[in-house]
Amino acid sequence: MFKGYFRFLVAIICIMVILGLAMVVQAQKKEKMTITMWTHDYLYVQFFKARGAEWAQEYPQYEFKFDFIQIPYAEVFTKTLTALAAGVGAPDLIGIEISQFSRFMKGDIAEKCLVDLTPLVGADREKFIEARWAPYSHKGKLYGVESALCPVALYYRNDIFQKFGIKTPIALWSEFVEAGKKLAAQGHYIMATSNTNDPTFMILFQQRGGNVFDKDGNLVLDDPRAVEVLDFLVDGANKLKIFWSTSEFYSAPHFAAYKQDKVIGDIMPDWWSVYFLKPQVPEQSGKWRVQFLPAWEKGGPRTSSWGGTGFAITKQSKKVDLVWDLLKYTYMTKENQVKRFQEINYFPHMIEAFDDPGVVDVPDPYYGGQKFGAVLASVAKEMPVQYQSPYWSEAMTIMSKHASLAFTGKKTSAEAIKDAATEIAKLMKK
Repeated sequence: MFKGYFRFLVAIICIMVILGLAMVVQAQKKEKMTITMWTHDYLYVQFFKARGAEWAQEYPQYEFKFDFIQIPYAEVFTKTLTALAAGVGAPDLIGIEISQFSRFMKGDIAEKCLVDLTPLVGADREKFIEARWAPYSHKGKLYGVESALCPVALYYRNDIFQKFGIKTPIALWSEFVEAGKKLAAQGHYIMATSNTNDPTFMILFQQRGGNVFDKDGNLVLDDPRAVEVLDFLVDGANKLKIFWSTSEFYSAPHFAAYKQDKVIGDIMPDWWSVYFLKPQVPEQSGKWRVQFLPAWEKGGPRTSSWGGTGFAITKQSKKVDLVWDLLKYTYMTKENQVKRFQEINYFPHMIEAFDDPGVVDVPDPYYGGQKFGAVLASVAKEMPVQYQSPYWSEAMTIMSKHASLAFTGKKTSAEAIKDAATEIAKLMKK
């Protein structure tokens, strides 16, 4: 009996050893797989790495290495286009900032070098705000999955607003002007506006229903609404002196103006909060609040958009199916849309995620416990569309040049818009 038990025990041990060796061999046979990504934003690197670690568990046959790197904004797109032109050296994934996608439209680079995501996205397209697909589309095909909704809101110093009796939310821009006058009398600017480039103008122009190009790529800048918006900004800066007009937008003087209580509000997108305001002015935590944008008229849209990044897959990738699956997991599931907001504060562009408790029920100490996500969710579906063109980058440069002449009084707003449209049109005919 003892001998029988001993043989049984030996057999069990042998089986365990064999299974263990098999597992070791199997582990050693895992295929090594590297997925590469370039982006200008370190927060995207952070988010993709976290999601990649989760996603990798679905593929136990691979040993993944995620080579996700941040490259300075001024370099990443030129470097990508150079690699695409050379036919080697491009990453699997590239985050294309919205204003840079026009460079990939020229010469049909997108069509030649990027994977057409239209059939891969398929019916899931309807789950997302359509306005965020358009900026990464070319000739009816989709080449990028958006990184966030990028809704614009009004950020303001609640303590100073209360001190001088400014009631919020401010419903209309006409009311905003009156509030600005009251604050200006006390030495405060209600917001800043750039007098050398396009951001504030484009935010308000798109909110007003305007666009530089239409859905077919036609130039439509010469629009009375463009004149109205530029007049609004120029008059607010020069005549009423309620807007702080600066050539130092997004730089140290801008943040110094916050610290000195000189500028006490701004119209900015969601990413500005985590990327600029909080890290640059941490000592003002609890003093700021957020509301939807004032409307141009009752019942009008109460938000706009500024920024965004479409993640594209390059045709140089040797593992498109895997890379797409990672991209879909990271950016096109409700769970990770919510995680993106919670981890890096970029608002979802998936409709189902707008009202998720993980988005709308999260108090933000910087905004005095206000539920930041709930404010953005209240206007998220009012997002305007930004249509693209191969000439977008040049158009913005030209528009900025002529707008700056309006700010310096060398042109009227009407002249600036007309001249900008004329110059862009000439460029497009070359």
